[in-house]
Amino acid sequence: MNRRSFIATLCGGIAASAAGVSMASAPVAAASLATEDAAKLDAVPAEFSQYWRRRRRRRTVCTVRRNRFGRPVRVCRTVYY
Repeated sequence: MNRRSFIATLCGGIAASAAGVSMASAPVAAASLATEDAAKLDAVPAEFSQYWRRRRRRRTVCTVRRNRFGRPVRVCRTVYY
């Protein structure tokens, strides 16, 4: 067996088992909430619980550079400000 693939597989297996343990413990933590707390969470307005992000302003900036043959080429990129 290739040593590099063995180590990668071993690390991947450890990470997967750690993720499985944390995912299995999440329902237990949710079930341990008191019924009053769960009712309070359900009463929260939806508009405050959602994430809102404003649009970013952007513009295109073009420069003239030379390619590997020495010919001028326009290179454009998008800049956010």
